[in-house]
Amino acid sequence: MWPRLFPGLKHNGKSFTHEWMQLALGCPPLFRAWLHSGAEHLLMRQRASGHAPSPTSQKDTYELLLMRQDAIVALKNAVDNDRPNTVTDQIIMAAFALALHPHERHPVAASRMRTAPLSNLQWLTRFTDIVILDGHVQGIRHLVQARGGFEKLEMPGLLEGLSTWDLITSTKMLTKPFWPRRTKLQLDSAAKFLAKYEHTDVAIGDFHARLWSEFPHSIMWVFHALRGYSSLLEGYSDGRLSDLDLGYILDLRNLIHYQVLSLPSARDGKVGTVSHKYESFRLAQTIYSLLVLFPVPLTTTPYPELARLLRHELEMVSEEGWAMIPTLLLWILALGGIAALCTPHRLWFVQKLHMQLGNLGIISWEGLVHIMGTLIWLESPCGIEGLILWKEIQQHGHQPLAEYKPTLGSVYDEPASLEI
Repeated sequence: MWPRLFPGLKHNGKSFTHEWMQLALGCPPLFRAWLHSGAEHLLMRQRASGHAPSPTSQKDTYELLLMRQDAIVALKNAVDNDRPNTVTDQIIMAAFALALHPHERHPVAASRMRTAPLSNLQWLTRFTDIVILDGHVQGIRHLVQARGGFEKLEMPGLLEGLSTWDLITSTKMLTKPFWPRRTKLQLDSAAKFLAKYEHTDVAIGDFHARLWSEFPHSIMWVFHALRGYSSLLEGYSDGRLSDLDLGYILDLRNLIHYQVLSLPSARDGKVGTVSHKYESFRLAQTIYSLLVLFPVPLTTTPYPELARLLRHELEMVSEEGWAMIPTLLLWILALGGIAALCTPHRLWFVQKLHMQLGNLGIISWEGLVHIMGTLIWLESPCGIEGLILWKEIQQHGHQPLAEYKPTLGSVYDEPASLEI
């Protein structure tokens, strides 16, 4: 499991697995933590493959809890709070392994997981449904500080592992990343690489020029990076780009998501007079990144909060404020509607989408998908979840808002056309 968290990563020109084993054999807390994380990971893979629980499943769960408790006790015994020099890279790796495999998980997360291609690089889909505990986050940060800071860490893979875990925790908590991104990629070289895959034409170019006139460079860099990465995934999915360097793509994905999370919010006071439109755009890009780049199952944290925040920002902007970029508003509403699944805000997004589709004269699902493609869209998961949302919009068009109570079955059964 652990080497696949870091595809392509080498230490002294070769795999670092052997060195890891030597370090673990000399550090009981790390050995116990890896023993627990490996067993937990095997159990997760069995469940993900659809295997029915065995008669020994209760015993397995009990043994996992004992292994976890054993690792925690060993970790506590090894660390002396009065002596910071007892904190080593191996101790931090042990704490990281325990935090990455908590006992608490979202039980229904997998049922709402519609993954994009390459979603499982670094086993990401196994870890974005974990319940983030603030005690784990603060504990690991404290250990890193006691070690002398993030850049003082030397164990192969530890910096990269903590960087990815930092992205997971920042994603779930909707905060900016705490540590710097550990990567050799530069923004300029990444942008040039992604530009080779980004589809554009004259009409799309003119529309994007209007966006550049409305929004700061930082958010437009993220916008084009998300477009290029989505086109890259499409090419990989249909077989045109089967020879991708997955180690490079992994770094690229994490770099883009890091930039998404690092964008200043409107509350930071750095985005001028377009603050509410900017914030709506930023939140929508965050939702897209959570759906496609760094997949988090719908209905779990942080989607409900993203839907609430996005609704608040949109309510602060008049329709006239979107007059020059109405299709951007449509895209933002669509992503907000997807994020609002199973929340009280879903109905509000359905209503607003119905109105905006009417304003733009869009009467078919194909027409909506075409507009979404001029911005950022990927069939899985956006097209799948978007079609469910579309059919809810269609239901809304047939009955008063107060009577609108869609069921999942009826949403799937409705024909894909819209009457406005």
